[in-house]
Amino acid sequence: MTILARLLSPDDPTPRYAQIGDGLRKQITEGLLPAGTRLPASRALAQDLGVARSTVVTAYDQLVAEGYLEAIQRAGMFVCDIAPISPLNAPPPARSTRAIPQAGLLAPGAPDPDIFPVQPWARCVARVARNTPSALVHQNDPFGDPELRREIAAYAGRWRGITATADQVMVTSGASAGLELVMELLVSDGHLALEAPGYVPTQRFAKSRNWQVNWMPVGSQGTALPLQPSKVTVLTPSHQFPLGGSLPVPVRQAFLQAAADCDGWIIEDDFDSEFRYAGQPVPAMAALDRDGRCIYVGTFSKTFSHALRLGYLILPAGLVSRFRTALTHPGSSAPVTAQRPLAEFMASGQYDRHIRRARRLYAQRYGTAADALQCWPAEMGYFQRHEAGMQIAFHLPPSQSDQALSAAARSAGFAIRPFSDNHPQGSTQGLLIGFCQSQPELISGQMEVLRNVLESCKDSDN
Repeated sequence: MTILARLLSPDDPTPRYAQIGDGLRKQITEGLLPAGTRLPASRALAQDLGVARSTVVTAYDQLVAEGYLEAIQRAGMFVCDIAPISPLNAPPPARSTRAIPQAGLLAPGAPDPDIFPVQPWARCVARVARNTPSALVHQNDPFGDPELRREIAAYAGRWRGITATADQVMVTSGASAGLELVMELLVSDGHLALEAPGYVPTQRFAKSRNWQVNWMPVGSQGTALPLQPSKVTVLTPSHQFPLGGSLPVPVRQAFLQAAADCDGWIIEDDFDSEFRYAGQPVPAMAALDRDGRCIYVGTFSKTFSHALRLGYLILPAGLVSRFRTALTHPGSSAPVTAQRPLAEFMASGQYDRHIRRARRLYAQRYGTAADALQCWPAEMGYFQRHEAGMQIAFHLPPSQSDQALSAAARSAGFAIRPFSDNHPQGSTQGLLIGFCQSQPELISGQMEVLRNVLESCKDSDN
């Protein structure tokens, strides 16, 4: 194959495995190696290039991890369908460095619907409709489709380090529904601990039940362990919402020990931990739990699609029977139609490939957005480059109102949100700025427009 013969250059000091990986990556993105192309076996390519087989294996493994290649057992290595690619001779699209604001620009926490794998998903739905159509409309187990629960347990083991069986998995109608169900069943004394700032729907749910909240302040070292532990504690340890950052392992262990000491529970809200752009994803807090005190809450809304309205719980073994007893009405169950197709999608490996592709695309957009923010004047505020998540937390000076700035940004077509909405006293001032739905070539222009809007708002207040 003549294209593959040009992967190495004797004058390039770059390691050979990196040259091979870079060359294949470039040819895939340029369309020279279309989706579905079968690459030579590692031994054959190594012989053609005059390198050790381990060199080719290393390059292939890296491209599989990034989502460019797919290894199919007993079939070989194939190029993935990574994105629509323009014909080689087509003129490049005009790229604007200035963004014309549109409704919803830079919305935090919003996945890009344009990268949803429509065709692979449609094929999975079609297979289920053809082979087991009753699974689309009927379900016996209130914990959810058994095949989907098996796939979730396996996925949590691969990506989050959690050891669990399908019996411990419960499919819910979104992460919020799962959080509310767990709190409803476990808060027995009217007290619970929540992060401040933290997730607003959880705060509202606690308020609607007239529960007494033990607020845990979030600082530079993460969420502080309360002096008086509550029976139920809700945490976002892998990527704190909304400030970002990961809870250090010793602090996680301290929370788990405190829960064990008071016969309490930790609810781990793990809403977007797959999107970590430097290094490997941080293992879940539930992966450290040895006493069965941590309930893990996951979602498909951030990684896959809001429209499915599917989330899940991974329960300690000791809570399974209690939750099964509590599910006495149909409203406890998640929507049925998408569950078996999602199980099929995960079993085929398409879900893992989709996450790898989304992580690669979002990493590029995160980097562009963070680079643009670093160019903002220091007096406007600051942010920490966590290299994770689907939004950037931009801290404002205490004298600046994030509500006023957010209102000005909304009037200009931006969907950024204020920190103060997430704090019970509204005392934390800052802005949540998204990037996932913006194309990389437009982000810098959008950030420049946003900066001008915010500076104009500040000038009018002076």
